[in-house]
Amino acid sequence: MKKHKANSLVLKDRARKISFAVFRTAFIVAMSYVLLFPLIVMITRALRPYEDMYNPSIVWIPSSLTLENFKFAFDALGGVGSVFSTLRVVIISTLLCMASCAMAGYGLARFRLKSSPFLVAMAVLTFVVPVQTYVLSLFFNFRYFDFFGFGSLVGLFTGEKLFINLTTSEATYYLLNIFGSGFRSGLFILLFMQIFKGVPDELENAARIDGAGEVVTFLKIMLPNAVPGFVVTFVMSFVWQWNDSFFPSIVYQQDFFLSKTMQNIRDLATKAMGVSTYATNLSETVVMFAACLIFILPPLILYLFVQRFFIQSVERSGLTG
Repeated sequence: MKKHKANSLVLKDRARKISFAVFRTAFIVAMSYVLLFPLIVMITRALRPYEDMYNPSIVWIPSSLTLENFKFAFDALGGVGSVFSTLRVVIISTLLCMASCAMAGYGLARFRLKSSPFLVAMAVLTFVVPVQTYVLSLFFNFRYFDFFGFGSLVGLFTGEKLFINLTTSEATYYLLNIFGSGFRSGLFILLFMQIFKGVPDELENAARIDGAGEVVTFLKIMLPNAVPGFVVTFVMSFVWQWNDSFFPSIVYQQDFFLSKTMQNIRDLATKAMGVSTYATNLSETVVMFAACLIFILPPLILYLFVQRFFIQSVERSGLTG
């Protein structure tokens, strides 16, 4: 009798484990399908000739594979030069953002200032307040850039203000990130501040006893302990600045920026294909999907390479939400 009950419990336990495994597998497969469905559609349609879009019997597998859509997509996006130009602006801006936010976070974390609560509140407001509320002031500041007030001061003596137009220059991105005012820089400043607060005071005191100044302490003691913050900042800042289309549409007036170009991708794809009239708006969609793949490829490759480090860094940095 006892042996029968024991066997019954073992069978129930095994059945429960098998049921849970089946449910977990089905759930993971279903969620993976939901998440990957847009990417699968994008790939299958970017690799098919546009004639397949008019064939209702072709859903997933194209009648033939072609890379011609990517040639048209590069033409629509402005060529390979536009991709590399956008990469250059975003990467340099991201590196400048990392440097400025690390220094600002170190100052707020390790220096006891009466204005620290106010500065922290200002950092919070930079990513809480929508950019749409102050984008006009940014535009006019860069449209009539007076060298931080020096041009206006010169105007008091010459009668004419000294200013230049930076809305067509990459300096609009670089200046904002140098001064810690880039895209979501306030969030990264708070991230570095929390990381530097977690560094034991004994390390800093030992460095000062050995004769290290603030700069040496920051470079040799603090920065090695802030690697998780740099990884998180690099990935998130790169992705956010790469995807942002509002700022380049209003302030940074350059047509090569990909996120801005993607706003008119249908018309550009139609022009690249040489299609003047079409009845069902399907001919150019294959090129649109190819352009979307090109656009998401750099962030995707970045995440594939730093995925493990990024997840570990998020856990170590305490960034949630």
